[in-house]
Amino acid sequence: MNHYSKKTTRRNGFTLIEVMLVIVLVGLMVSVIQFSASGDKAEETLEMSSKRFAGVFNIAAEYGMLNNIELGLMIDKTGYQYLGYDGEKWTDVSENELFSRYELPEGVELVLQLDDLPIEEPQLFDTELFNELQEDNKDPDDELSENRDSENNIEEKKLIPQIYILSGGEITPFSLRFQIVENDYTEAKLHFKVTGLYTTPLSVEGPLFDE
Repeated sequence: MNHYSKKTTRRNGFTLIEVMLVIVLVGLMVSVIQFSASGDKAEETLEMSSKRFAGVFNIAAEYGMLNNIELGLMIDKTGYQYLGYDGEKWTDVSENELFSRYELPEGVELVLQLDDLPIEEPQLFDTELFNELQEDNKDPDDELSENRDSENNIEEKKLIPQIYILSGGEITPFSLRFQIVENDYTEAKLHFKVTGLYTTPLSVEGPLFDE
């Protein structure tokens, strides 16, 4: 009986190698869990961001048609902002909260593509033509006020959209990619793609992975 007890005690003990194996296995399990959680969260964030963009853009197009307003969209890596054309220049339309500047969630960036346009496709708005018309219509008496407001004018000139939304329903053809800034959990680049071809509604594709 005593012999059996001693033998049992020996079998219930753990060697250093066995303990180290358990630690390694636990570490691998935690890594797998973190991998899945990070991937799911990134995909969900990109999907929500791309669908939010497409939804607001479609509403903006409808708003422009109903109110006979020419709208534009100014995009950078971290967000986007809607603009309105008042007949002379592009202005901020942030009084409508839906069209105000929107910042993307942290870790998400935008890549705008307009290169797919045919070479012969003209811009819906020619900004150089706008500037020429403004120069021709200048009143000499306005020069003094322009000098006083030079800083404001500089800021206004920066408001130039890359995408135009015309009151007739036409839009600048474009492709907008929503992606993670630093993608460490996979070699492929996870992203969602929003595409607009001359009119709304926009299409949303994803999740997509670079080859």
